[in-house]
Amino acid sequence: MRILVLLLFFCLSAQAAFVSVNIGDSRLQSTHWVSDPSGIVGFSLEAGFFNESSNLIDYKLSFDVKRFGYSYDDGNESVSFWAIGLKPFTWSVTYKKVMFEVYPSISWIFAWSNVNRAMEERSFDDIFDGRRFCFGYGYRLGYYLNDNLFLGFNADYRMHYWNFHELHGGDDGWILMGGWGLSAQWNF
Repeated sequence: MRILVLLLFFCLSAQAAFVSVNIGDSRLQSTHWVSDPSGIVGFSLEAGFFNESSNLIDYKLSFDVKRFGYSYDDGNESVSFWAIGLKPFTWSVTYKKVMFEVYPSISWIFAWSNVNRAMEERSFDDIFDGRRFCFGYGYRLGYYLNDNLFLGFNADYRMHYWNFHELHGGDDGWILMGGWGLSAQWNF
């Protein structure tokens, strides 16, 4: 509990806060059984701390709310997930206002749509089921237009545990979803 209070105090007193919005493609990236797969619009809102755009090499911490998933049957049907996530450490390199960053993340799925009944019962039945957690990574490349506004391209991917065996006769395993998009960030 002391560590949590210390972290909250440290984050709330941080000078380098930022907000970010990302929008882009989200689709199945790994081997799958879905016929005619395609993408959906992926979206995320992010807030974080410790972003110093004047540093050559920097670190930041952030939290996000994210939508990801995929569609199938030529876009007629879609599966989407909403998750709350943590990016515990994002490393960036900024040189002459051009920034490149990479990050790992962990997310907890709190809502979903169009998941079939068997998947919903076996994967989302318990609020703290390990299958509700997904791991991810991403990167971003762009340009600071001024000290506050950053615009760029991003890529964001999520690995989610899927019950292939119970649903389609295959082995259970991790499936990768995500894609490329656009990103905007405002530094306070």
